Order: sequence, then C-alpha cells, then structure tokens
Amino acid sequence: MLCVSAHAADFCVRAGGTLARYAAAGSHVRVVVLSPGARGESNEFWKARGGKTTEEEVAEVRRAEARAAAEILGVELACYDYRDQPLTVDYERLMRLVREIRTFRPRVIITHPAKEPYNPDHTTAYQATMEAAYYTGLAGVEPDLPVMTPTQIFACEPTQPLTEMTGFVPDYFIDITDTMDAKMRATAEFRAQPYHVERYRTRSQQRGTQAAYVAGNPAIKFAEAFQRLTPWCGRLFP
Repeated sequence: MLCVSAHAADFCVRAGGTLARYAAAGSHVRVVVLSPGARGESNEFWKARGGKTTEEEVAEVRRAEARAAAEILGVELACYDYRDQPLTVDYERLMRLVREIRTFRPRVIITHPAKEPYNPDHTTAYQATMEAAYYTGLAGVEPDLPVMTPTQIFACEPTQPLTEMTGFVPDYFIDITDTMDAKMRATAEFRAQPYHVERYRTRSQQRGTQAAYVAGNPAIKFAEAFQRLTPWCGRLFP
C-alpha cells in the first residue's frame, strides 16, 4: 500500500488506522509526504515562536513528527520536502512520483479527494497522484522501469466532511477499532497541530458509527472512510 500525503500529518490523521492495520497484517506500507507543511500547516508553531523562526526549522520539526508517527504506525516514510501553500508539481516532480509508484508497485494507493476547497494543496496532491498513476502504464514514460497495470486508488477524508462542498461520498469504511490506539498515539506526535487529536478522534468515532450501521456490527467503534477513485473490475463484487 502506498499513501501519497500532501503534508506531514495528513497520512496519519486521515488514514493512519488503515495504514497500521495493513502493516500489522504484514503488508509493506509506504507513505510519501510531499511537503512537511512548514508554511501553512504549522500555525501554532509559528505563533508560539512569535514568528521568530525559519521555514527550515519548522520543516525539520514537522519531518521529525512524521517520522515518529510513521514508526508508531509501522510504516515506511519518504519525505519529498517541497514547499507548501502553494504546493506545486512540475514535470520533474511528477516524474519522481511516477518512478516512486513504478518502483514500489503498490496494489492500493491512498491519496486526497479531488476537490478540497479548504486546502488547495490537497487537490494538487490528488491531481499529481492520479496523473502519475496513469503514466505508470505508458511504456514511453520513464522507460527504464517496467510498466504497471492500473492500480486501485482511494481518496481519504477531506479537511471538512461536507459533501456539498467537497463532493466526498465515502463508499468504503475500514474498521480501525483495533488500531485506533496506535492512530491516536501517532497523531499526538504532531505537536505543531495539537487540535488534530480531538478532531480526528471524533471523526473516527463518527465514521465508526456509520460503519457499524452499514455492516450491522456494533463491535465497530472507530472507522476511516474512503471513496474509490478508480473503477472495480472482477468476476465477483469486492
């Protein structure tokens, strides 16, 4: 499983329980963090320093937080260290992501939803991921690496779960009741964004209530929601 995360904390707060579940089951799970989020994702840190810090200092703090969280979840981490707000993806950066996917060869990719009015960096990450995944099937793009068949791609939670604003309609719920503790411990590592702990504890509980109803299983207490971005094709329904 490969997760393409716009910023340092996104992979953890939006999909950390799912990533931890896959890792615990023996899957190789890799997270690509496109940007540490030093500019727009670290307001509390900047305020605490009275603005007397540097982007690189903040970025190193965010990278350290991401590394600590990844270790708790049991996943592999790669930090690309691009600037955020705005996050930009040019040709070279797009090809780097193509090579990442072709080298790792995931069965499942998780990234952000297509429409993120509350954080345009997330939309950029989505667009880059979808383009890169498409290019992995073209023999003339980065031809020294073998091509891939289409990969299953899912969108994780948007910043605000408002369907009328984001178009995010979850059709997959992953039960993370058993990995919720790891997710919360990992989330607590992001001290530059302390509000994430309560926000995503509540979000996971709300999704758990939905999942328990959909599955008819009251044992589900916490869940993460995803939206399939690529069609399913098989002889049986998944």
